[in-house]
Amino acid sequence: MTDEMERNVRSGLFVDMLEDRRKDCDFLWVTRSMEPSLPHLLPPESVYDREKIIHSVLLDKQVRFAIDTVARTTGVGVKDVESRARAVINEMASKADLTTVRWLGIFITKAMKRMFSKIYINETTLLDLKKEMQISQVQYIYVPSHRSYLDFILLSYILFSYDMALPNIAAGMDFYNMKIVGELLRKTGAFYIRRSFSNDLLYKQIFRAYISTIVSHSDRAIEFFVEGTRSRSQKSTMPKYGLLSIIVESLLQGDVPDIHFIPMSINYERPPEELLFVYEMLGVPKPKESTAGLFRSLSILQKPFSHGRIFFNIGEPISASRLVDRAYRQKKVLQPSFKVPSSIVENIAYLIIESHKKNTVLMPINIIALLLNERIQMKPREPYTLDLLVQDYQWLKNFVTKSLKALMYEIETTDNDRIKQEILESLKPHDELIALDSSNTLKVKQRHKGMKQINYSNIKGYPLSEQTLQIAVSAINISIYINPTLVFLAETAFVAVTIGENGTQTEVALERYQLLRRLFSIEFVMRPIEDRALIKTEWERSLNILLSQDCLYTENDLIFVGNNTKLFSILHNVILPFIDIIYVMCTLLSEWTKRTSIELTDRTILVETQKEVERLLFDTKDWCQHPYCLSLDLCNITWSNLLSQGIVTHQKNTNAYQIDKVKLAYLINALRELPLRHPTEIYVNTFPLIILTPSIDVQAKL
Repeated sequence: MTDEMERNVRSGLFVDMLEDRRKDCDFLWVTRSMEPSLPHLLPPESVYDREKIIHSVLLDKQVRFAIDTVARTTGVGVKDVESRARAVINEMASKADLTTVRWLGIFITKAMKRMFSKIYINETTLLDLKKEMQISQVQYIYVPSHRSYLDFILLSYILFSYDMALPNIAAGMDFYNMKIVGELLRKTGAFYIRRSFSNDLLYKQIFRAYISTIVSHSDRAIEFFVEGTRSRSQKSTMPKYGLLSIIVESLLQGDVPDIHFIPMSINYERPPEELLFVYEMLGVPKPKESTAGLFRSLSILQKPFSHGRIFFNIGEPISASRLVDRAYRQKKVLQPSFKVPSSIVENIAYLIIESHKKNTVLMPINIIALLLNERIQMKPREPYTLDLLVQDYQWLKNFVTKSLKALMYEIETTDNDRIKQEILESLKPHDELIALDSSNTLKVKQRHKGMKQINYSNIKGYPLSEQTLQIAVSAINISIYINPTLVFLAETAFVAVTIGENGTQTEVALERYQLLRRLFSIEFVMRPIEDRALIKTEWERSLNILLSQDCLYTENDLIFVGNNTKLFSILHNVILPFIDIIYVMCTLLSEWTKRTSIELTDRTILVETQKEVERLLFDTKDWCQHPYCLSLDLCNITWSNLLSQGIVTHQKNTNAYQIDKVKLAYLINALRELPLRHPTEIYVNTFPLIILTPSIDVQAKL
């Protein structure tokens, strides 16, 4: 994040792109005279249209080799395999059409103006990018964060608004299979990719050739989500390397001088799929994408501005040529089969995700959710009035923006009325989850409406009880608004949970921090660091922040909890569910080593973990009190981390899992030694105290 971009956010230089749309005629605007700015400057003879791209792919040497190989190994005629190859590339290739974009633009404009109060974009950065594209010959790759299905529509809408050509957009086959909609999306620039094709040699080579061709011969940019799928938890997720590696490989062909990746961070005040995400995290499968389902989802347009604001923040370009050594290009010329080292691809992926995280713009609801979560756990019997919320909000917002350098758009102020208004405005889109009652006390609404709305036939986890869902749905709903703050809070939270009541030796605290950072490298997409000196530097930075806040203090070689116990408690409690789930899964695996009757599979460990968490929610004051521990996303990532640590290994020959008992026992012991402070009251008992009952009237002021 440059100093200039930070100033843009803080000083209000973001522009609401809907402001002019509310004044103008939508039809006249979408049909305006346009010459979309093309981002990839190429001589006319080097620009391929759809038919020429298809022709080039089918003549690609490796595609031809794949066709011959498939024909030889299957006994099918070459002509038949060629026909299949042509069908595959026709299914895949985009078919951009400006007329279609214009007509869709009318509907999308009206939907955007209805759903969102404002769509903020850092216009200065976008216009600088547009200007650069007009003089540069490099290929551009847009890589937005992925928090909603709306992401790719939003980016296309922004580009159309600023007379920039829509990109070639990587899309899943779920959209291709939607009647009418699939073809409409193709005409906006979508190209379709099957989810899994590693064992299909022909498809694999056609896909590689198609990407390489559009990198080199399309005058439009390419757009894909490096995270692969939407983040239900609203946190960054681990990058996928497949498409990224093909794009980087294209640089070695020498047809483009450079490839610039443009990270884009999209932040929703309320994501359109909010409640669906909650149920998916609890194991309820998402509804299958369909045209009928799309029309049903239009019910979200009934209430104006129901999803608040969006912040669209563009990061600095990442140059691939600066990371791909010239020696690699020379080697590619001498050895056509040479591949870019995976470490290069991984480095680019981490740079993109790190840009997403740095450019995250927090909303007031993120701070409110964090404070509400803390209140439920620590002071559930004390009314959380609006006046108390204003005080806490001002204090916590000041900490995350000043000490942690988090970005928030709202203009800085110490005026209580302005802060109160900021809070009330942010609560409006969330009145189905959080509201003030008649006494101006903050309450949570019951979001789970009963079993009838859920199809349990394909449930991915353990079938949770109705009693559990009554608590978990609202609690996890709150948590998905807390999660964006962890971009900035995670490292200081790791430090907080290492410090005991009677003080902790500096070296012990550092060792505990190192353990937690390793355990959460996947959960929070943190670049692995093996160098202890670098870990220590990172730890000292977070430690110094907490020392400056009087959250901790040092004496001799010991670190103690300071006077700012409010901050210490928030940091401690926000990270607890993540630690708890690792411990519970590890203890289950430890018990598994004593069994022989039940086979250990991916699904089994997830089901058993969720089952055990549900038991602990009601039966204990220790591990896994918070309903967020029920999240299958959290369980899946924990399982992936244990695999990456070598605590569990996958045996490919038997497709079974083997547990390293020594490593597992060490980890369980290390987790038990952490000085964790679980709330004294059980969450399932305290949560109902803050639920808004139907008999209470909600003030109309929201």
